[in-house]
Amino acid sequence: MKFDSSGIKEHLKDIEKLKASIPFLMSDALNKVTDRHISRVVANTPAGDSPDSPNLKNRWDRSGVIETLDGFTAEVFNTAEYASYFENGHRQTPGRLVFIELTPGAKKYGQVAKEYKGKWGIFIRLKKPFVKGKFVLLNSEKQSQEELNICADLILKKIKEELE
Repeated sequence: MKFDSSGIKEHLKDIEKLKASIPFLMSDALNKVTDRHISRVVANTPAGDSPDSPNLKNRWDRSGVIETLDGFTAEVFNTAEYASYFENGHRQTPGRLVFIELTPGAKKYGQVAKEYKGKWGIFIRLKKPFVKGKFVLLNSEKQSQEELNICADLILKKIKEELE
């Protein structure tokens, strides 16, 4: 009696090819979702009247896709020093007088920007002890995670179809 294993060997080769393509599929999906994630974050970051305001919007960036022990990862971040205050909120001292730098001629809080020591802006007194964060990164991360779950399901479905 003889057992012909050629069909099994071919099936094993197909499984190995499929196994080799999984990291590419996962990396490609994460790359696409991360691109949409950073686009949403940039779109939802307001550009104010301050000369520094466009800096926050233009300083969003992302890392490449990196393979780790437990999967793949990509990071979205902002290099502006005040980005964490914008995202998460911050405390402040009510009653403190602060200078808000604005572009020449800009209006804010009913005041028109004036020149002071070579910079344009207005003085205001702080009223609230805490400024709420905007959470543009966190909100987009939630959407991106949902998109990644859908991508994972599609990849799994594709693998199952290939195995049948």
